[in-house]
Amino acid sequence: MQAVILAAGLGTRLEPVTNTMSKPMIPVANKPFLQWTVEKLGNFDIIIVVRKEQKDIIDFFSERVTFVYQDMPRGTGHAILQCKDMIDDKFMVINCDEFITEEDLKKFSISEPCTLATFRHPNPERFGVFTIENNIITGVEEKPETPVGNFVNCGLYMFDKSIFSAIEKTKKSLREEIEITDAWKSMEPKAFLLSDWETVVYPWDVLTINAKILEESGSMIAESAEIRPGAYMEDPVAIGENAVIGPNCYIRKYSSIGANCKVGNAVEVKNSIVMENSFVSHLSYVGDSIVGRNCNVGAGTLFANLRLDGKNVVMDIKGEKTDSGKRKLGCIIGDNVKFAVNCVVMPGKKIWPNMLVPPCMMVTSDIREQPCLHNHRQQ
Repeated sequence: MQAVILAAGLGTRLEPVTNTMSKPMIPVANKPFLQWTVEKLGNFDIIIVVRKEQKDIIDFFSERVTFVYQDMPRGTGHAILQCKDMIDDKFMVINCDEFITEEDLKKFSISEPCTLATFRHPNPERFGVFTIENNIITGVEEKPETPVGNFVNCGLYMFDKSIFSAIEKTKKSLREEIEITDAWKSMEPKAFLLSDWETVVYPWDVLTINAKILEESGSMIAESAEIRPGAYMEDPVAIGENAVIGPNCYIRKYSSIGANCKVGNAVEVKNSIVMENSFVSHLSYVGDSIVGRNCNVGAGTLFANLRLDGKNVVMDIKGEKTDSGKRKLGCIIGDNVKFAVNCVVMPGKKIWPNMLVPPCMMVTSDIREQPCLHNHRQQ
């Protein structure tokens, strides 16, 4: 069977991480998120829809999949339409940012066309919400303030070639995009209920899925990793190739430390992702945070993860203050960021790639431009 993975989106809500890598290549449990999906699909004939500039995806998966190019993201319907000449008959479509269990994918693969996956979500207002009558999906409302139910659109579909004519008849949305949710409305799609589901919309969703994968898979410690005396690790964690852990550090559960990283003396890492070639060498705390590639965290630097008032951490997403729904959430650090000694990054703050953070700086707002390296104690 064929499977089409939609991966051409820009991922702007995940900045600054997506400034230097495609959204599907963000590592969770030390593998690109998209790799987990490809592995779960097993023997499927996989087609991935990408933009030509997404070289990181193309280079990584070139021997395993076929690529179809979308010049610019113009909606999910438009992305699927690019595959028209390559599809035999029945085929699965999945968004690149969906976490779906392997068991659910196997069960869904025998569904009839046209079938759409759904999940009962406790916060349906964040997603497209289905109206379902007698297991037939009769409508969808995008991010309603007062949802009619809690069955959400999970970005997993089963179609046959008839979907292409439906897409071609679909008018553009207000965003000037062709939406697959408009195309299937006349096809009386059936609903398929998933047992579990997560999706990556915001940076903190990456940490949620990292924890979920580690919980399923258990600890993954590379044979080439060096675990030095006094290092204490709580299962489950992921430790990459040639990483050096210790001496005398604490790696708490649901942490992923990438290849060639160093976590050294008197460092605590909790529920965080530290990407490849990054160093947290001494006397530091990394809590509920994402640290990009090739970063260096200077001695005494702390990534705070809890507001003093105990309220949910708020993060600026594309200019809007967004409630993360989490009491504990640290910072999001882009690639190639270097911290001097004794810095503090407050909860929910982001630092763009290639920044140099001067000594003793307290980061209380996002850093998008290089701060002055002298006489600045607060940003």
